[in-house]
Amino acid sequence: MADLEEARALLRDRFGFADFLPGQAAAIQAALDGEDIFVLAPTGAGKSLIYQLPALLRPNLTVVVSPLVALMRDQARKLEALGLPAAALHADIAPEAWRRVCDGLESRRLRLLYLAPERLAEPETLALLREANARALVVDEAHCVSQWGHDFRPDYRRIAGFAARLSAPQIIAATATASPRTRADIVENLFDRPPRQFVASFRRASIVLSALPRERDPMRQLIRLVAARRGAAGIIYCRARETADRVAAALKGAGLAASSYHAGLPAGLRAARQDEFLARSDLTMAATIAFGLGVDKPDVRFVIHYDTPDDPETLYQETGRAGRDGRPAEAIALYAPGRMAKLRAARFELARLDPAAGERARALSDYFLRPACREQTLIRALGEEAPPCGRCDNCRGGHLPRRALRLARAAPHEVFGLARQGLRGGLARLFPPPAPIVDLDETATPADNWAPAAKNLSVEEARRLGRLRAARLALARKAGLAPGRIIGEEGLVAMAVSPSRSLAELVETHGDPSGLLARHGQSLIDAAIAGNG
Repeated sequence: MADLEEARALLRDRFGFADFLPGQAAAIQAALDGEDIFVLAPTGAGKSLIYQLPALLRPNLTVVVSPLVALMRDQARKLEALGLPAAALHADIAPEAWRRVCDGLESRRLRLLYLAPERLAEPETLALLREANARALVVDEAHCVSQWGHDFRPDYRRIAGFAARLSAPQIIAATATASPRTRADIVENLFDRPPRQFVASFRRASIVLSALPRERDPMRQLIRLVAARRGAAGIIYCRARETADRVAAALKGAGLAASSYHAGLPAGLRAARQDEFLARSDLTMAATIAFGLGVDKPDVRFVIHYDTPDDPETLYQETGRAGRDGRPAEAIALYAPGRMAKLRAARFELARLDPAAGERARALSDYFLRPACREQTLIRALGEEAPPCGRCDNCRGGHLPRRALRLARAAPHEVFGLARQGLRGGLARLFPPPAPIVDLDETATPADNWAPAAKNLSVEEARRLGRLRAARLALARKAGLAPGRIIGEEGLVAMAVSPSRSLAELVETHGDPSGLLARHGQSLIDAAIAGNG
């Protein structure tokens, strides 16, 4: 049986990470021991590796149930690029790819197979999996199992029955977002025996949360927000496909790099747009709710909710698409004060009819209307108590529009509390101007904020950095990876200051988690020394 040291060696040698993230080791050990486990950890905490490493170290097949073609495709492609035996089975698969998957299952070469719950329900699929001796079943985005989850999928509810037909394999459930009620529902409906639970903190130190009242012309407001972040990668979430297309068109009309993504697009076009988003570090994607779910793009610098989510779990899940590389990122939500006030007024009636709906209404309206720490309010809805973050707009001075105060009559005790604060400190103190979205130096541009180490470069070093970024982007597009997966911004800055002279020196100095530097890094070396003549 594989042990944790073998998993650590695989993590280092094939995935390029020096060691486990906090909490990963214990969960991986439990997975290696064959335990049923439930992992709840925020985006970027390394949930995928908790089941991928054991799957690759064991001789039998692990089946991963995933809700989206984009997610399955991205995960399988990343593993295949590392030379690891993984594949995805979905509705958009080409006939030759389908034959390769069947051959991999029959030969028992495959270790990881990604598929949707609807595909798992097909009798022929279950027969294939039984023949391939599937011994572990992973339920990714497990909140979809629960009727209390923010993205409930009825077919997810049937997974336990499919597991029984696969001779009760080990079950691993993973999600980034689940309230205590949702967690209990997942455990009750997915596991035959109580799983071992691993729950991480929901705090995200790299993300600055902000909320802005929608203006009379929200599209113009959105264009200003994106223009202020020109050159950075971002996602704008919209409720409707038509809205996503309209937002992308408006941004492009304003001279900004933008595209749209939703289920109404042809499969080939969706795939092409996803690939472009992964490869570029300056593209804004206007998309419906599902885009970005688990897609491994570490350098998303901002997420904007053009349309307000219906519940705090969705808000939390989607804000987590920003800053997966741990560098500064933003999550900005636009909202209508009147709508939020009405939602707050209705929370008691909603709670009488449906306690979960009433709790969601209270948490969501609190997030937008109360002048308290936004992160603290948001993660409280997920069952975690924490001190104020010190980063969000409310912690840094805050703003609550006068109109929101006037409309908040549904919560008179809170209005009275705000009025008392106003009497003590004056309305100017209670309602200061909105704080800046990010903390920037007075002379800095938004792009500078994402690469603070680059501010002190000489003129020649800055030019060299520009060439290096262009070379990295070209290499990323060829490989179908996000640029940051090849070499991070800090590595590029270091190369701009002290260029590597050989591939061996490049790999030794900066590491090579993707394996691409050793094969194609000469283009970076050439870009660094160009013009030295």
